[in-house]
Amino acid sequence: MRLPATTPLPLAPSTTPTHARIEEAAHGLEAQFAQMLIKSMRNASMGDPLLGDNTTYRDMYDQQLARELTRGKGIGLAPAIVRQLEKSTTPAQAAPVASAPLPLQHAPAALALPAATTPSGLPLPAGLDAGHLALAPSSLGVSLPAVTPAHVPIAACDPDAPLDCSSPEAFVRSVWPHAQKTAAALGIPAKALVAQAALETNWGKRLAGGGSHNLFGIKAGAQWLGEQVNAATHEFVDGVRVARHAAFRAYHSAADSFADYAKLLSGPRYAAARGTGEDTRRFAQALQRAGYATDPSYAAKIAAIANGPTLHRALAGLGSAIATTVDGSATVASIATPAHTEG
Repeated sequence: MRLPATTPLPLAPSTTPTHARIEEAAHGLEAQFAQMLIKSMRNASMGDPLLGDNTTYRDMYDQQLARELTRGKGIGLAPAIVRQLEKSTTPAQAAPVASAPLPLQHAPAALALPAATTPSGLPLPAGLDAGHLALAPSSLGVSLPAVTPAHVPIAACDPDAPLDCSSPEAFVRSVWPHAQKTAAALGIPAKALVAQAALETNWGKRLAGGGSHNLFGIKAGAQWLGEQVNAATHEFVDGVRVARHAAFRAYHSAADSFADYAKLLSGPRYAAARGTGEDTRRFAQALQRAGYATDPSYAAKIAAIANGPTLHRALAGLGSAIATTVDGSATVASIATPAHTEG
C-alpha cells in the first residue's frame, strides 16, 4: 500500500511577542525549580508514609504541586528571570526567510541570576551558587543547566588524626578518608558509612562512654577481648523504645573503629549489605534486615542523613564535591542512640 504524498507546510515566523515568550520561559523555569525544590525536600525526609517507595504517583503529585505553587505570582523567581532576559535579548528580526533559523534557535549568552536568594526568600540548591548560576537553552527558551556532582578524591588516611566534632562539616572531614577506605573494601557507599556514624554519634558529639571512638555503636559481646565502656542506650522492644545500659567497644582512634566495623561487616551475617555499590538505601535496608539495630526506622534514618542537606553541604566543603539538594540551615533531626550490634 502506498501512502499519498504529503504537501510540506511552510513554517511561518512566530507572531508571539518577545516579552510573552520570555514570560512563558520564565514561568516554565520557575516551575522546574519548584519541582526540583520539592524533590530535594522529599529526599531529605524520612520517607512518604502514604505512598512509600512508589515514586510514580508521588512524582505526578509533586509535578502538579509545583504547577500550583508557580500559578499566578508564583514563588517570585520568574520576575527576576524576565528582567535578566529582557536586558540581554536583542529586538526580534523582521520576518525571517525560509532558510533562517527558527526563533530562539540561537539562544542568548549565558546569564547570571542575582547573587541572592529568590525574591520569595527561598534558598537556591546547594552547589548552585547564585553568583554563578547560568541559564542554558531549552525548549522554552532557557533552563537551568544540569549539575553533575564531582567525585570527592580519596584523601590519605591518618590513623592518628583526632576526631573533630565541633560541627557536622568538621566531623565529616575527620572520618571521610576512613569511610572511603572502608567502603572500597566492602563495596558499599562511603557516604552511607558517614551517615551511619553521624546517626550513631550525633555527628561525633555523643560517643559511647565519652572518648571510646565507637562510631558505629558496636557492643562489647562475650567474644570481645579489647577495651570497653558502659553507656546508656535505647532498645526497641515490640516497637517501644526502652532505656538500657550496655557495654560498648572502645577504640584508640577513628581508624580503629572503622577497621573493626569493616571486620564485623565482613562476616556472613551482613553478606547482603556488602557489594551494594552506591545504593545507600539498599545497603541500609540490608543492614537493618540483618539485625544491626532494633530501631524499626534505622534504615530510613541512614538514608535520610546520607541524602540530606547537612551531609551534602559537608561533602561540598571538602573541595571538589557539588551537593545537589537544597542548602538549608536545618539538619536531619532524627538522631539515633547507639546501635545494638554485638560481636
